[in-house]
Amino acid sequence: MHELSTNPHSMENTELVGSDAVLALAAAIRKSGNIFITKALERRGITDILPAHGAVLHALFSAGPLRMQDIALRIGKRKNTVTALINTLSARGYCCRETDRNDGRAQIVSLTEKGEGLRQIYRDISRELRQRIWRDIPADIRDMCADTLQCILRNLNTDAGE
Repeated sequence: MHELSTNPHSMENTELVGSDAVLALAAAIRKSGNIFITKALERRGITDILPAHGAVLHALFSAGPLRMQDIALRIGKRKNTVTALINTLSARGYCCRETDRNDGRAQIVSLTEKGEGLRQIYRDISRELRQRIWRDIPADIRDMCADTLQCILRNLNTDAGE
């Protein structure tokens, strides 16, 4: 049995190949995707947000103002992680928070005008990234790849922690 690795930098020096390399490949794909997004933002003059902020922005673009806990649920992150992401976006003028009128303990997050200004940029970069990811890959292979990755994720999440 091969030793498992999730270090994408070690792939060229490891015996992992094919299906044994799935975690290392997933990590390398994520890293390359984040680099692509960062460079695309920089080309547009945006240097103060990171790919990690994309999930929060997507939630706000999709569903409008949201409670912090609803953002956490939508993006699958812990509330403290979401708080840190929103603190950064807020400090940089992309979103704002206000107390929920229906529940004084909760906060509602909404996009500012500057944040709304990212909507089309977000769409454009997402489209460019999808085109890059699937370049020269036939549609049937794309579907099979996505289905396989969904199965892997489901397998890993089934009885997680046992």
